Amino acid sequence: MNQSCKYTLRRNAAIGAAIAIVTASSAFGIGASAASAATDETAAPSSTTTSAPQDATTAATDTDTDAQQAAPDDAPAPTQAGTTTPATDPETTTPAAAAEQPAPEASTPVTWAEPSTKDAPIVLTATAGQPFSHTFTAQGGDGPLEYLFAPVNFDATNDVNGWSWNEQTGVLSATPKSTFDGPALFLVTATDLHQTAKQYVQVDIEPGAPVGVTFGVDSSDSDFSWQVDADGTIRESTPGGTGATVVSEVPATVGASMTLAGLAVDALGNRTTPGDEYPRSTVTSTTASDGVVWDPKWSANTVTFSEPGTRTLTVSEGGVSTSFTVRVSEPPAAVAGIAVGVLPADETSGDRWGVEGDVITYYPADGDAERVDAIPARQGDRVQIRALAVDADGQPVGDHADLTFTSDVASDRIEYDPEAAATWVTFDHASPHTITVAYGDVTSTIRFEVQPTATTVVSTTRTPTASGTLAYTGADESGPLAWALGLLASGAGLLVWRLRRRLG
Repeated sequence: MNQSCKYTLRRNAAIGAAIAIVTASSAFGIGASAASAATDETAAPSSTTTSAPQDATTAATDTDTDAQQAAPDDAPAPTQAGTTTPATDPETTTPAAAAEQPAPEASTPVTWAEPSTKDAPIVLTATAGQPFSHTFTAQGGDGPLEYLFAPVNFDATNDVNGWSWNEQTGVLSATPKSTFDGPALFLVTATDLHQTAKQYVQVDIEPGAPVGVTFGVDSSDSDFSWQVDADGTIRESTPGGTGATVVSEVPATVGASMTLAGLAVDALGNRTTPGDEYPRSTVTSTTASDGVVWDPKWSANTVTFSEPGTRTLTVSEGGVSTSFTVRVSEPPAAVAGIAVGVLPADETSGDRWGVEGDVITYYPADGDAERVDAIPARQGDRVQIRALAVDADGQPVGDHADLTFTSDVASDRIEYDPEAAATWVTFDHASPHTITVAYGDVTSTIRFEVQPTATTVVSTTRTPTASGTLAYTGADESGPLAWALGLLASGAGLLVWRLRRRLG
């Protein structure tokens, strides 16, 4: 039995060799006879069943018969000799070659570990003033992933918080400054360049620790307003102004009230007390007689000052407080009139004119005062008007800048000179002119008689008074009106008074 098996195997080997030679000969153009001879030489030694010569076809037939008898029923039938095996195309993968190559990997979807939507995003938290960083990592994909970031609820070109991201590493970072715009919402897209997965992420920005209180200040007796920073810096703003000036104190008067409401903030000015409504704050004064009342309607404190002097107000809210200085003075006296002094443009003659109400008094450089109907001037002249509101005692009230000047001749040029604390008027037209000076409801008129340039101005007849008293007004030259006019005429005295007033 063992011998029979070996014999069969040898026959199969010989036949296989013959088939290979025939196939090779066909490929290279070698004749069929050479192929048959080669087959006979190879097959003869393998035959043990007959001594008669056999050609390649017979040998192949016998071999097929033996092989079929020896092979199992399920063994594949061998290729018969004498048939041509189709040549293999090197560009075509045969089933055997395909079995040797690894099968392509199945595509792996890109996914996020946690699902999200625009209405239900992943929520992260950052703190104002503190560095923030978060790395986004998705799973899957057929290669390295990239991460694309798109702000959803803010403009990246106008971003106060400085958000930045890295598409290769998936890192989102910033040192946020402001909580004013609320949370920042991002759409983060992970991609392997041919498939993607999206995730919505919301970053809540919380304020830092509170450092002080900030608040605005409004006074009932002033058109100015003030803003107090958390560190106590006071910024004063004028009505309609474009900027603010840092001052050391806020002025007020006895009986006036001041309204303010404090808000606790962090070092960057972000509100630290949660809630949508304005929080309840408290105010205390170093002057015990000052009254403080909380107004729930306006969510603000009202402070009323009972006596003059300097005091410190402290505003508290959210566990922190800030203090500032208030200087309270007596209220100014009521305005009784406007003291006016008129000087010629050259200021060389020494002549002066004083105006009280509608009364004009001429003060020559070398003579006695007298009343006149109008102040003489020539066409093209430029005169200087110095004026102040005064109380019943002739004491100055307010400032020259508080006055308004108008003319009944449209061509008159009126210019305020802050350096001289005066107003210049230029007469371009020869005719009577009336300049009106007003402080609230109190007014004073100045009449000018403007002559043409070529006309010689006739000197005004003076009628000196023997008693040294202005008979037409009943006012003594040494009284309040004369003192006010002298102050205006001197110029220097007016500037000294203004400086003293500003220094308090």
